[in-house]
Amino acid sequence: MSVMKTLIRYSLDLVLGSGKAMRIRTSQFVLAALLMLASIGVLFFMKSVGIGGMGDVRLWAACSTAGLMIVYALIRSGYSLRWADPSLAFVQMLFAIACNAAAFALAGDGRGVTLPLLAVILMFGMFGLSIQQVITVAVYGLMLFAEAILFSLLRETERTTYYLYGAYYFMVVIVLASSTFLTWRLCEMREHMRHQKLQLTQALEKIQQTANYDELTGAANRRHMLQLIQYESQRSDRSANPLLVAMLDIDYFKRINDTYGHQAGDVALQKFTKTVQEKIRVTDTLARWGGEEFLILLTETELDVGLICLERVRAAVAADVVKFAGSWISLTVSIGVTRYQPGEAFEKTLTRADEALYAAKAQGRNQIVCLQQSADTVDSMPDISKVKAG
Repeated sequence: MSVMKTLIRYSLDLVLGSGKAMRIRTSQFVLAALLMLASIGVLFFMKSVGIGGMGDVRLWAACSTAGLMIVYALIRSGYSLRWADPSLAFVQMLFAIACNAAAFALAGDGRGVTLPLLAVILMFGMFGLSIQQVITVAVYGLMLFAEAILFSLLRETERTTYYLYGAYYFMVVIVLASSTFLTWRLCEMREHMRHQKLQLTQALEKIQQTANYDELTGAANRRHMLQLIQYESQRSDRSANPLLVAMLDIDYFKRINDTYGHQAGDVALQKFTKTVQEKIRVTDTLARWGGEEFLILLTETELDVGLICLERVRAAVAADVVKFAGSWISLTVSIGVTRYQPGEAFEKTLTRADEALYAAKAQGRNQIVCLQQSADTVDSMPDISKVKAG
C-alpha cells in the first residue's frame, strides 16, 4: 500500500510539479484540458452515430490536442514564468474559444451542442481574467463565431436555415455579453473586498498603535513598556547582557502648564519626545511612563556607554526650546539610571531608578544620577554617582 501511495505521489509530482505555485497552474490547465477532451469525445460520439453534415473531426481533435500539449509544455517547463500571466489563462481562453468556434463549424446538424461548451469556457475565464481581457475575449469570440457561421452558411441551400444560424449567433451574443457582465460584477466585488480588507488592516493597525503607543507623544505607553521589560529582563537573565533603566522627568513641567496652558504643555511633551528619540539608539526604547515622566530601556548596554547616551539626551533637551504662541519655552530634564541585576524582581530595578531620579531632582535637577543599589538593601549610604550639567 505504501509503495502504491509513493508511486501515485511521484506520478502527481511528475505531471503537476512539486511546488505549490506550479501545482496551482498545472491543476488549472488540467481542468481546461478535461473540458477540451470532453468536447472531443462528444464530437466523436456524434460522428459515430451518424449526425449529418459533420466535417473532419479527427483533424480538429488533433489540432486541439496539439495546442493543449504546447500550453502544458510552456507551463510545466517554467517557460511561462517569463510572462506576466504564467498560468497562460488568457491564452488558454483564446485557444479554447477558437476550438469551440471550429467545432461549431464542423459539427453539422449537431452544432447546437457547442454553445453550452462556450458558456462553460467563459465561466472559467470569469475567475482568472480582468474585465479588459474578458471584453477582448468577447469581441474575439463574436468575430470567430461570425466567421464560423458564414463558413457554414456557404454550404447551406435551404433559406430557412439562415434564420436558425441567426438564432445561433444571437445565443452566442447573449452568452458572451452575459459572461462579460458577470465578470465585471465579479471584479467589482473583488475590488470592494480588497478595499474592505485594506480598511480592516488599517483599523487593526490603528488599534495596535493605540494599544502600544501613547496617543499624544507617539512614544511607547506604560503597558507596552511593561511587556518589553518582562521580555528584556528574561533575556538578560539568560544571556547575562547588561540592561539599563533610566527614569526621566521634565523639570518644572507644572510651571509650563500654569504659565502657558495645557496646550503648551502638550506641545512641550511632543517636542521633548522627538528630541529624546533622535538622541537615543534604535535599540533603545522610550516610553511615556505617566504625565511628564518617561522611561528609557537600554538593552545590552554597559553603564559607561549608557551614561554617555543619556548625557547626550540631557544636553539636547537643555539646548532645545519649544516655540508656542510667540513664546520660547526652555526645557531641562532630570534623569535617574540604574542597572538591572539578573534574577531580581524588576520592580526593584524600577524603584532604584526612581530613587536615582529623586536624587537628581533633589540635588538641583538638569543632571543624571546613577544608583548602583537600593538604599533599603544596605545599612550604609547607597552608591550614587552623579553626572552634572556641563
